[in-house]
Amino acid sequence: MSGLCRMVNVLDGASKDSMNVLKTKGIDTIFSTVNISDGVYDNADGILAFGSDVHSLGLKWCARLGLSTLYSGVMSETGADNRMFVRKAERAGFENIHKLFTKLAGVGAAPEFIQIDIDIYSELSGITLSFEEQTRMINAVINATKAVMPECKIILATKESTDNEKAKKWFNRYQVSGGKPIEIISLIYQLSADSFYDLSCNMSDLSRRFEAEILVDISAQANVASADIGLEDLDSAISIVPLDKGFGTVYSDEALDTATLVA
Repeated sequence: MSGLCRMVNVLDGASKDSMNVLKTKGIDTIFSTVNISDGVYDNADGILAFGSDVHSLGLKWCARLGLSTLYSGVMSETGADNRMFVRKAERAGFENIHKLFTKLAGVGAAPEFIQIDIDIYSELSGITLSFEEQTRMINAVINATKAVMPECKIILATKESTDNEKAKKWFNRYQVSGGKPIEIISLIYQLSADSFYDLSCNMSDLSRRFEAEILVDISAQANVASADIGLEDLDSAISIVPLDKGFGTVYSDEALDTATLVA
């Protein structure tokens, strides 16, 4: 269990000093959201400084890509015209992410992981995308990332952490539609004894079926100390995912004020 990756989601950003404190608590990776908008690479000083601080402390960085603003901007130009929207969204995703990561890589501040939240593609307001269209947009983000950072690991995150049928159906369709390879599946979860068995079954099935490592994201749950499932139980479940595919956990920074990580 000591080999599991331990990420902390710094929701409101973090200073270098506060990240160093997190490191002393057993955290090895900082998880933060990078909001992608058109031209983000031209105003990236804060992002570059953050990435540089993470790496200067000997930590890794997982950048969750916030794509809502970018896609909303594209939609304001194209309206509900699917063909035009997808074409422009692909181009905007690739160009902005490629240029941003080129800047980050140039100063040694590139992330080791990037996360794409798959639910955004079915939740975009004002447009309904086919699965093939969703896959094209995801592929554009992955292609941009890998073109600059071939070793960067791709994480696809889903809210379907306890519904195995829905989760495996999505990833099956993603593969069939020509989805690019990914390394990690993140399951967004709230600790609960009622659903813990379902989470465990989903982790095992997805890891074997799609040959991906499994990350469990409990960062939306600040008060983990009061949960009826402990962090030790979660560690144990992740550590026995088949084929050593249990990757780790994402905590909230608030949770680490009250919870102790298991060594």
